[in-house]
Amino acid sequence: MRRALLAAACALGCWLAASAPAAAEQPPELLAAPVTRGAPPPAAPAFPGLPSPGDLLPEIDPGTWARAFLDALADMAGEALVGAARGAVDRALGLGGSSLNFVTRTPEAGTYESTTVRSMWNLSRAAASAALALVVMWGGFNVMLRRHRGSPYDGVMELLPRVVLAALAMHLTLDFARLLIDLNNGLTQAVGQHGLPGYAQASAGQGGVAHAVVALGYAVVALLLVLQMLMRLALLDLLIVLGPLMVLCWVLPQTQGWTRWWAQLLPLTVFQQAVQVAVLHLGSSLMVELTPGERSDALLTLLLGGAALWLTLQVPALLQGQLQQAGLGRARPVASLGRAALGGPGGR
Repeated sequence: MRRALLAAACALGCWLAASAPAAAEQPPELLAAPVTRGAPPPAAPAFPGLPSPGDLLPEIDPGTWARAFLDALADMAGEALVGAARGAVDRALGLGGSSLNFVTRTPEAGTYESTTVRSMWNLSRAAASAALALVVMWGGFNVMLRRHRGSPYDGVMELLPRVVLAALAMHLTLDFARLLIDLNNGLTQAVGQHGLPGYAQASAGQGGVAHAVVALGYAVVALLLVLQMLMRLALLDLLIVLGPLMVLCWVLPQTQGWTRWWAQLLPLTVFQQAVQVAVLHLGSSLMVELTPGERSDALLTLLLGGAALWLTLQVPALLQGQLQQAGLGRARPVASLGRAALGGPGGR
């Protein structure tokens, strides 16, 4: 019995000795805080040097997250569309390995040096030569029946010079077109414009939704300009091919209107490019002057460049309107094609 009491006393002494240092290590606030029934347990002590779990997770703002998501989505979609448009414009400008620049100059390989154009011109010249006899016969009928039909010819001496001149001129229409195209290329080279204003800033991945929308609009206008220049090139080739037949139509009074149409439309189609390149060069120069020291402002540069491109699109219509007011003809050149591409009233 005595041994049992002695063992219990030793165990009680050891327990008291072990719990005393732990209580001493606790902060006095925790020791003094009363414990009430139903109250939440005291907060865990803070360990110096260890971050709080709340500090590891930043505060998430739904508005900021949504704006960032929309900016990223606009950048991705805009960059894809603008990149595709830039590829087509680069090829039209002769960039990226392309050798056919038809925007800022008229390529010889696509006009009078083209194998297809020359072969079709030869076919047209042969057809005009074969039809010359019919034209002379029809002109003879005009002379004989001039009093009854009101023909402007007074006699054979007026018909024969026209026949001779037409027979010679139908073989020179290709050289005439070559002269006009070379002169136009010389003028565009003298202007010195080899690109589009603001084209370097036409990228959608630089400034969020606003920049992506403006860049996409710029790309659309640039594609319209490329389309207009491509239609101009096709129309120019058609006018070259039709040259011999149009010259032959000058012999007869009934068909002289076609000759006037061709003679007015060919130079206008050729030299409208020189005027458009001058507008592009003027737009590039004004962009530098209006934004001194702000070349990094891609949004403003794109807006000014898009305005210059839009004005360039309107040049053919402005030239044709001036010719109509001057009474120089009723022909509708590639300006009508440009208006049709733009959806304007001239395209109806």
